[in-house]
Amino acid sequence: MNDINIEQQREKVDRFEIAFNQIHTKLKKLVRNESNHNFMNLLYKARDRHTTIRYHFQELKQYAKLRNALVHERIKEGFYIAEPHLEVTKKLEDISEALHKPPYALTIASKNVLYFNHRSELKEVLKAIERYGYSQFPIYNEGKFKGLLTEGGLAKWFSEQITGDYISVGDITANEILQVEKPHNVAFLAKDKTSYDVEELFEDYFDRNQKLEAVLITETGNENEKPLGIITTWDLVQIDHTTVTLLG
Repeated sequence: MNDINIEQQREKVDRFEIAFNQIHTKLKKLVRNESNHNFMNLLYKARDRHTTIRYHFQELKQYAKLRNALVHERIKEGFYIAEPHLEVTKKLEDISEALHKPPYALTIASKNVLYFNHRSELKEVLKAIERYGYSQFPIYNEGKFKGLLTEGGLAKWFSEQITGDYISVGDITANEILQVEKPHNVAFLAKDKTSYDVEELFEDYFDRNQKLEAVLITETGNENEKPLGIITTWDLVQIDHTTVTLLG
């Protein structure tokens, strides 16, 4: 092998190792409170919590094997038993970039959140459901978050009102529906948080055997700020789409 080929090989290996080490470092940050920093251990644990890792899991496993061959099976200094193809190196660099630049939470949230005052009439809520198909509405009282009004709460209220052939909703307010709503877990995130923060929230609740119904995105993450976006479990699938888009 001539000097030019050796230099090209070393350059590809160096690029591969830099991207791999960047991913390894990111995994250490994503998998919190983990003392075993072995790449594969972190990869398996991060897979359960983060879509980007899950999407590229098999590739990263193979890249880890190649990395071990590069580091531990060199025939001599500067001469490797294996080397990454340029396409492999570029793909690893793309994955590293995607991991270090996750989409903002607001990009996967449903924008233009429809919310109501606690004195809003039930008729308004029903019209919104018919027009937009939404099933969850944040309710506020003088700018303070009071709770989440859902189709389940509406169904319960209607079932309790059935006494004849019809139900009058003329003067019923959103607050009266909230009175029969079961407690809903709602979390709040600042608009500069990322999809990682969203996934961590849902996983944290899951680890506590609780269901997180929605994440409301506000300016600073304060629950009494105007909602800029809302994320439900159904919106999490958008993280998959965003990941693929980022990697082209």
